Amino acid sequence: MLKYLSISAILVIVDHATKYWAIVALKGKPYWPEGGSLFRLDYAENYNMIFSLSFIPMPLVNTMAIGAIGLLFYLLYQYKDQHVLPSIGLAFILGGAFGNIPERLIRGYVVDFFSFDWPDWLFFTRWPTFNIADTAVNVGMILYLGYVFFIEGKANKIKAADPSDSTPL
Repeated sequence: MLKYLSISAILVIVDHATKYWAIVALKGKPYWPEGGSLFRLDYAENYNMIFSLSFIPMPLVNTMAIGAIGLLFYLLYQYKDQHVLPSIGLAFILGGAFGNIPERLIRGYVVDFFSFDWPDWLFFTRWPTFNIADTAVNVGMILYLGYVFFIEGKANKIKAADPSDSTPL
């Protein structure tokens, strides 16, 4: 389990280092590169949830996030001796949570700085600005849910269909 927690710790360090850099290098300045349309580094303070969504009050979001950290530790402990994929996914989610939650509790906002263009025919013209912690959470969710639905779920279907398996439910 320690190796997975070290992945989380590395993500937290990289996240906070890049946020510090964004504050020093980007805050109060025009985005970089100037004229960058597809990708740019653009300092932003996110006072809401992921992707700047605001339909849940922030005290409730913070409470749910702290509760989710407990659940993440529990799941990581449960998967630690099984397949590596869900453990790495959970480590990424945990690293992302520890990247954003303290910042939200201390500052009241999260520093974001990655900005990508988005096709105008969708809901917004630019993808919401994000950071390393947001990326870690999303990558972790893809790894974890991909395992649960496509690997673990498939193995459970095969096991359930095997008539020679007389293990009681």
